[in-house]
Amino acid sequence: MMKKNYWIASILVLLQCLISTPEASASSRASKKIGLSVGLVSSPFPSLVGYNLSFNALNFLRLTAGYGSISVGTNDSLATYTADLKTIAFDAKGFLLDWNFAPFVCLGYTSVSGTITGTTTAGGTSLASTGSSIYYGGGLDWQTNIGFNLGFEYKMATISSNSIGLPGVYFGWYF
Repeated sequence: MMKKNYWIASILVLLQCLISTPEASASSRASKKIGLSVGLVSSPFPSLVGYNLSFNALNFLRLTAGYGSISVGTNDSLATYTADLKTIAFDAKGFLLDWNFAPFVCLGYTSVSGTITGTTTAGGTSLASTGSSIYYGGGLDWQTNIGFNLGFEYKMATISSNSIGLPGVYFGWYF
């Protein structure tokens, strides 16, 4: 019985954190304007790990600039491939509800540059290039009254008539 009461109390506290705001008519985005976050996989888009600076311009609008990277490679007996890409992206998130925990849609611009190299038993090759694209997506964002931020998102882009979509997560702090 004590464990049941513990779980009920925990759920009620979590709901209170999600719903309550310091001002009765606005989310925490109105009082905590500037944020720093770390994104995994899609923030900034595309990257494996990225660092973001955000500004809550309005209660329903967040502007974000980010820098990220992708460094991967394979090595087997027949071939070795490596990719080292850098991403700079800017996006705007529009929040659909005036709550601390709210769904959003986003629209952004990304620029990716880097090199991809490969070596096989027949020889090697290297490709260096820069490209850019418009992307769009959506997700869920939670910014608490004390400034903690957690978000889940899915972003998509069309590059050279090929569509790419990536899920991701970000977490950070707002001041």
